[in-house]
Order: sequence, then structure tokens, then C-alpha cells
Amino acid sequence: MVIINSTRFDFLDIIEPVTTYTDGYLLSLNLGMPPQVFQVYLDTGSDLTWVPCGTNSSYQCLECGNEHSTSKPIPSFSPSQSSSNMKELCGSRFCVDIHSSDNSHDPCAAVGCAIPSFMSDLCTRPCPPFSYTYGGGALVLGSLAKDIVTLHGSIFGIAILLDVPGFCFGCVGSSIREPIGIAGFGKGILSLPSQLGFLDKGFSHCFLGFRFARNPNFTSSLIMGDLALSAKDDFLFTPMLKSITNPNFYYIGLEGVSIGDGAAIAAPPSLSSIDSEGNGGMIVDTGTTYTHLPDPFYTAILSSLASVILYERSYDLEMRTGFDLCFKIPCTHTPCTQDELPLINFHFLGDVKLTLPKDSCYYAVTAPKNSVVVKCLLFQRMDNDDDDDDVGGANNGPGAVLGSFQMQNVEVVYDMEAGRIGFQPKDCALHS
Repeated sequence: MVIINSTRFDFLDIIEPVTTYTDGYLLSLNLGMPPQVFQVYLDTGSDLTWVPCGTNSSYQCLECGNEHSTSKPIPSFSPSQSSSNMKELCGSRFCVDIHSSDNSHDPCAAVGCAIPSFMSDLCTRPCPPFSYTYGGGALVLGSLAKDIVTLHGSIFGIAILLDVPGFCFGCVGSSIREPIGIAGFGKGILSLPSQLGFLDKGFSHCFLGFRFARNPNFTSSLIMGDLALSAKDDFLFTPMLKSITNPNFYYIGLEGVSIGDGAAIAAPPSLSSIDSEGNGGMIVDTGTTYTHLPDPFYTAILSSLASVILYERSYDLEMRTGFDLCFKIPCTHTPCTQDELPLINFHFLGDVKLTLPKDSCYYAVTAPKNSVVVKCLLFQRMDNDDDDDDVGGANNGPGAVLGSFQMQNVEVVYDMEAGRIGFQPKDCALHS
């Protein structure tokens, strides 16, 4: 059963399967009529949803690594193969938003509309091409299009397929360091939950462990709507913070980090609040793989861990991987889950103590050899000139990032009605 344009119903929920990739989490996006299917990253740190566009051979991705090199064709959206595809117009709010103009008439002026036509909203020329930037020098170039997006919905527990017309997305012809497309889940008007009308309610995700990477047979659920917020009494909720300069990010306040049962290492005050210029706080960003923390706070955490972990350090693997703490762990039976590495706890505003699953902190970077496996701490330092994030450094924008690796096997609820974010550690493979 297919319901057209039914996101107006208060009792509608969206339930989409999410799979684990090597450095993040993927959502299937069904665009056009008939649908063309794409695997895209789920990213709460950006708004634009985009897919590679053109022919499979014309889409170019530079600096995308061996797996996504320009010589390997990447599935691309073909507008001509969709009977419902349209170009977005220069006067639309989406066009104005992606060009970030103080003057809403700039996009129409850029494509040559006469003053009378764009002053009276009569200009019918397409939105001019855009460039959209991410952290680390990543960039995509394309144009805005509108088409049907097909989603998996639920009405009163009955599963349906849902066709939503007029969904605005980026048709990208070339990119740098962004190979396969992104579903933007930020708070801006271009984001997927915003266009579907769910930002006045909320959404949730429960990410499978990275051990399921590249295994399409195992999925967990992304939920948008009332179902994402129901039966969450046992969750740990911390308030969302607001930034005047980055209003589309999901901010929370980090007060400290503790190791095992030890006392919390206090975070700098800038991580539990946002100043008048919009700096500080911690963002929840599924588009960043690892959690990033600023110095000297991060160095203090490393020192505390090194002092309580009695395993031998693997300095060679630290040099090769770029991770700051790697240890040689005895392992006689795979999957080598039995160890004495300490738990790590985040302390958020609202007296919230989130104990991270151990697999969300340490990762085996080698196969067992001579009954030994090397596990590394998968946190990273956040520098002012950090080029691994979607955001700036500790004194420029968000002060820290909660990345997707630390969210595996934790259900995260974005409660937009109450202005809070909730956490609950659980085996997402058992609750999918």
C-alpha cells in the first residue's frame, strides 16, 4: 500500500533500516519514479541530502581513496530516468538556504532573472549550481533537484510504503573526499527530517557494532516520529544547547569523563556551555567517525587511562594507526572480547552518566597473533586546525564532537519536542 504525501498525519512514523559501513552508517535512499536506490551516510552534522548524479562514468570523486577512486564507477542518479524529476527554482527557500545569502534575490539574479520577475516571485529559472563544504576540505558541487522519495512508514503499527513528492536534494556531479552521498539530518530546512515534517517531534537511531561493517544482512532502525519518543522512561536525557552561529547542530554539554569507578576528570567550562559568539559545547555528529576532545582535557584522559591499564603498550601500532593509546591484549579465543580494559563514562549536563560499551571505546586493529591482539583507544584530539571533523577547533565553533563510533550499541533519541537528547546503552543487534 502506498500513501502519497502523507507526512501530514500525526500518527505516521518512518522506520528505515541502517547498515554499518567502515567509517559510519548507511541509509538506503529511494529517489525518483521508478525509484533509483542509493546508499548514503547518515549525518546529523549537516543538512543537505545529496547523491552522485549523471552517468556512472561522469561522476567524479577526487581524493576518495583506493576504494572510491575515480577509475571505479559509482552508482549515479539519472534525472532523465525519473518521470517525476524537476529542477528546483531559484526563488525557493531551499535555493536561498543552500546559497546562504543575506539577500534572497541573489540566486535569481545570478541566473539572469530581470528585477521585476524575481521581486514578484515570478522567475522560473533553475536554482544556480552550488558548492557545499564539509570538514577536512571535503566539498561537493551540484544543483538542486526535486523528486519523489520513497520511505518505509508505519501507521498504527501497519507497515506501508510512503511516496513523498517534492523532496529537495543535491544532484552532485563532482566531489572531493565525499564519495557516495549523504542524508543530512541537521536542524536546517534542507535536512531530511525537516522536509518530512519530523523536526517538531524527533527521531532516534541504534547503531550496530562496527563488527557488522559491510554486512547488509544485519540492520538496525532509524525511527522518525512519535514511535522514536515512546517508552523512553529509562533513558538518560541531557538538555540540548543552542548556538546562535551554528543553530542546525545538535549540541549537548559535557561536564567530565571518568575512567571505571574513578573520579571524573573535569571538562573545561567551554564544553558544558556555549558563549555569546556560539563557541563551545559538544555536538552529536554521526558524520564524524571518532569522538574528538580538546587539549589539555584530552591529554589528561590519556594519562589517566595509561596509568590504570597494565597491558604493554604497542608504540609501533600507535605510530602506524595514528591512535594515541594501543595495548597488547592476551587473546586465546576469538573474538577477543575478554580483557581488563576500563570502562569510560561521559558525564553530561543534568546529572547524566553515560557508560559507553567497551567495544565503543577500544578496537582490535590487528588479528590475533601468538595469542595477542592489539586494541587501540578510538578517540582523537581536537585541534584548532583539526581537519578530520565537520566543525572547527576548540576556540572556533563546537568545542568537542561525539562521533558515531562511540554511539554504536547506544540508542540515541533526539527529542525535539522537549529539547533534549537521550542515551541508552543496548545491544542494537537484539533490538532491531
